[in-house]
Amino acid sequence: MIEKIKFKKASEKEMFLYCCLGEALCAVQIIEDALSHSIIIKKTEPSQKKEADNLLKKQRFYTFGRAINIAKKEALIPESLMIELSDLLKERNWLIHESLIENKDEFLSDSFFKKLSKKTKDISLKANKLQIKIELDLIEYTEKKGIDLSEIKSKMNKHYGI
Repeated sequence: MIEKIKFKKASEKEMFLYCCLGEALCAVQIIEDALSHSIIIKKTEPSQKKEADNLLKKQRFYTFGRAINIAKKEALIPESLMIELSDLLKERNWLIHESLIENKDEFLSDSFFKKLSKKTKDISLKANKLQIKIELDLIEYTEKKGIDLSEIKSKMNKHYGI
């Protein structure tokens, strides 16, 4: 019986919205992974690769909020970056838990689509910028350990145009 149900195809407007939601979700997952890597790199030494790999597997199961709390508690991330990550956490939680149901009465209205697409684009942009900040923080941390990352920095400059 259920197999015979025909679902309505998504409109162009809905497909655009789903793309915006998907883009924001991907950007948030990437920043979560970048934070996990940062935590593990700063908690281990290069000679502890196997231990670091095992810790990273565990770390990836933590929520974004838990990862932020670990980084804050152990002072692994600069305070200014911690504030920005905490702000993104609030937006991430809104994206995951409230974005579509917050105004379900307005779901099909143009204003709903405009507000939601703008907010999700803003989340994507913020997450992408924070990813770069985490990468730059890791480069600075690694260089302080005496590792030359000039080639990596050059590739980043070329890739990001910074």
